[in-house]
Amino acid sequence: MENLTIKPRNYQDTFVPRDFGFNNRTFTMNVYQYAHNPMELYEANENQPRLNLENYDNTTPGEVALYKGIPMEFRWNPVIREMMMTGKYRIRYRGGSKPQYGFVRNQYNTLAEYADTFAIYPK
Repeated sequence: MENLTIKPRNYQDTFVPRDFGFNNRTFTMNVYQYAHNPMELYEANENQPRLNLENYDNTTPGEVALYKGIPMEFRWNPVIREMMMTGKYRIRYRGGSKPQYGFVRNQYNTLAEYADTFAIYPK
């Protein structure tokens, strides 16, 4: 079975109008909508072989991340899910811009759909 991953999409297609209220006024802005279902991705990858996180240990002095450089193909691995379910960790996605999808962003502030790797940090 092929692993299900987040499908890149045109960044402009993920904007949806949302109403905001402030001081008895409302205004509408186009905001980014997270366009995938994480539970579907976890279930589709539950039979994936367990990831050995020791291969991605962060040994750089002064760095806060516990694990760095984990490829996105392992984002929905059962080991990662178990870590996230504890509520003690957070994920930061890493990757450059993807102009072919209309996505331009700093490599340290990217969206899951366009990330190449991710890092795990303690909360």
